[in-house]
Amino acid sequence: FTIVAGKHVRLSSGLSTLRVAGVEQYARQSQMFGKVGQQILGSSSVGIVGLGGAGSLINEWLAHLGIGKIVAIDFDWVEISNLSRVVGSRRQDAIDLFVDRRNPNAQLKVHVAERLACGINPEIRYQAVPENIVNGGAARALRECDYIFLCADTMQARLVFNAIVNQFLIPGIQVGAKVPVDDQSGEIVDPFVVSRPVYPGPRNGCLLCNELIPPDKLQDEAMSPSERRDQRYVEDAEISAPSVITMNAVACADAVNTFLYSYLGLSSKDFDLRYQINFCQERKWMTTNLRSEDNCPHCSRAPSSCLGRGNTVALPCIEV
Repeated sequence: FTIVAGKHVRLSSGLSTLRVAGVEQYARQSQMFGKVGQQILGSSSVGIVGLGGAGSLINEWLAHLGIGKIVAIDFDWVEISNLSRVVGSRRQDAIDLFVDRRNPNAQLKVHVAERLACGINPEIRYQAVPENIVNGGAARALRECDYIFLCADTMQARLVFNAIVNQFLIPGIQVGAKVPVDDQSGEIVDPFVVSRPVYPGPRNGCLLCNELIPPDKLQDEAMSPSERRDQRYVEDAEISAPSVITMNAVACADAVNTFLYSYLGLSSKDFDLRYQINFCQERKWMTTNLRSEDNCPHCSRAPSSCLGRGNTVALPCIEV
């Protein structure tokens, strides 16, 4: 059994039977984690939702760290514009939407991630799920994970992730990067990256409580392109936003370190699980205070909450 908190505590009925492969490969990091810590990583299952600029970095790092199993979810194909930030992608993997839309060698992002991770650690168990997290089958693939990284920044993905964290008591963390552009001048305005731990239960970073899943944006995402046009939907999802791999790396490094220190019990008593925001132009970190609603349908202890209810309640997904 595992008690999920800033420092995870594991209860065992007997001697550990955890194994670790490639002892020499992990010798340097085992000096920090200890043999048992490396064994824990080797027996862990970690989910990654979204294998783009952020998710592909986390995928690579987890493979290097010796994670035993990765469950990776992403339905999207590699495109030419992805090559600057999707780790492990190659020119022949990409679809050029203007030239070779039918490229027979085109790869899904999740399969590029699988190829990379298995090349780093041939013993890794890799479950590639080429679907949208909103689909029930894809979401249920995460139920047996020990930790989840959310790297897909749609409101629907946030909703499903937040429900899984609380319903199945699986800690996770959401990462993202944003480069706002002024509509009038076209200038960049305060680019930032975020690392948001979301652990089960009240006051643990619930995305609903902290108003990070706005109902109006959920509704917008559920519309068809024609419905969005009819309602003059301004933030068109088809318009590409700026994205730079180094910004993704800042958020991902904090997220993976948070995972390692809390999951392996290395965190200090002052370990802070509040959201972290880095404003890149100022090179400045900011910590945000967290909110908790008494009647939250995900994280509260209210009778209507899904907290800890596992398979007894349905996830907010579409059954295909």
